[in-house]
Amino acid sequence: MQKRQLAWYLIFGGLAIILLSFVTTILAFIGSHPILGLALISIGSGIFLLAIESKDS
Repeated sequence: MQKRQLAWYLIFGGLAIILLSFVTTILAFIGSHPILGLALISIGSGIFLLAIESKDS
């Protein structure tokens, strides 16, 4: 295995660990604040519906 390929694996592996850490922290925060979680779900649903509507037009 080349050093360059190993370096890319280490970089992407580190980024995956950081991303997983942030996602679990955000999900834990939303889990302890269910009203905020509901608000974020409704905002996401609204954005999704607007995107679908603009795609059909």
